Amino acid sequence: MVFKKKPKIGIVVGLKSEKNSITPKENIIIECGYGEHAYEAANKVLKNKIDFIVSFGLAGSMTKRLKSSQIIIPNKVIGKQIKSKKTSFALNSYLREKSKNKIVSNIKLLTSNKILNKKTNSLDFDAVDMEAGFVFKAALKHKIPFASVKVIFDDLENSIPNFLISSIDKKGELKFFDLFTHIVKKPSRIKKLLKLNKIYKSSMRKLKLVAHQLF
Repeated sequence: MVFKKKPKIGIVVGLKSEKNSITPKENIIIECGYGEHAYEAANKVLKNKIDFIVSFGLAGSMTKRLKSSQIIIPNKVIGKQIKSKKTSFALNSYLREKSKNKIVSNIKLLTSNKILNKKTNSLDFDAVDMEAGFVFKAALKHKIPFASVKVIFDDLENSIPNFLISSIDKKGELKFFDLFTHIVKKPSRIKKLLKLNKIYKSSMRKLKLVAHQLF
């Protein structure tokens, strides 16, 4: 994929923290939409006559070969929204060439309507997120090249515990009172939270680095 001038890029993220990892620029249109709201966000982005659109942010690993802070550009996205579709080969190549970091490319990304527990592991997909399928659906509707760039947050060795999953609302925001209640019931959970927080910060640093290189 070759552009005669600086491309106009559309980006959809799930969370505000992911949006904040991207430096605002004139050629970049960013919208935030968690879960199924990513479809609305993508349609809003696509009104701006962009050259391509990217689903950007964190994802979870569902295989031993993907570890926290690794970068992936899936070649296929699957989910109820689009069933199973290949992402743009040309756009994937363009983004890989811009990156100075190693990127894992032969990846099937599942878009789920909820955060999955690692016990649901399947050989049918390698990673999971909550937005890419919805963004892809909008891109297909508008016939705009689509790619997904994700940084792995939780992996098989460091999965998000159920008590934390139940403390996250439909907008992806943390319900602090619920989390506090879970900790009071079992104080040893603090150790798990501190470890996950360290991994999260590392993943977010990598996400910011990737955003700087690609966009």
